[in-house]
Amino acid sequence: MTSPPRDRADAPRERSEPRDFAELTALAQAQPALAPAVALERELLEGERRLQRRLGTPWLDVTNETLQARLAAGQRLIDWAQLTIEWPEFRLRLRQVIDVLRRHDILDRADHERLQALDRDATLPDHIGRWYEAAGADGGDASSDVFTLTLRPFLARAAEVVQQRVPTDGWAKGSCPMCAAAPVFAVLPPGGGRQLVCGRCLARWAFDPRTCPFCLTAGDQRVFAAQQGTYQVAACVACKRYVKAIDVRRAGRPLILAVDTVATLPLDQAIADQGFANG
Repeated sequence: MTSPPRDRADAPRERSEPRDFAELTALAQAQPALAPAVALERELLEGERRLQRRLGTPWLDVTNETLQARLAAGQRLIDWAQLTIEWPEFRLRLRQVIDVLRRHDILDRADHERLQALDRDATLPDHIGRWYEAAGADGGDASSDVFTLTLRPFLARAAEVVQQRVPTDGWAKGSCPMCAAAPVFAVLPPGGGRQLVCGRCLARWAFDPRTCPFCLTAGDQRVFAAQQGTYQVAACVACKRYVKAIDVRRAGRPLILAVDTVATLPLDQAIADQGFANG
């Protein structure tokens, strides 16, 4: 006796990957040379997502009027003292980031051991606080990238809440209005203009595409296009730094930072060969 055919609606559904993971998979398949970088991004992203699911919605004890006054004065909107950090979770995420970067040969042994020791140090909160207030000014130190990746799940939640409370249309600086860090990418929206994207808190803000966000020199940008115009690079002749951007109209999708950072690695090398440094 044969069983009746099962209704398709009763069949178990395959769980599809989130879009960013699916795009990373497709990128590794299309460009095998980028597969190691894709693997690194997947590990970092998976850990970040797991932590975000455990974190609650942050509360910043500051009025909208105070935030607006800070914005008008050119001051960042999120001070370190206002952030609520769950330090056991932070230390766990720090260890995860350190281990992932070490396994992918991003950190050398000395940096790995130094950061492991810092994780066990009681003064870690003070150390991270000083780094935050300096806007990651020690960018040449390997620890800055580690701290950025560790803090981002906590800070991005806070930045999202603040951006819903106070519009940043009047912000004229090239640094992030939320946390004062430098941009790591940009978005060219269909309607024109440019939005800079903070790598530390993922906030976005509008900024003149003709002006360098790092030295604020206007009209001295060399613009390079790549991959049929999907990506652009604005390189400043004055300070020799650049910022990459995705043209969302040509890309047919929004910015996916993990994907687009990896997809443009060959572009980084090409621009570096011309004497420019990633901002």
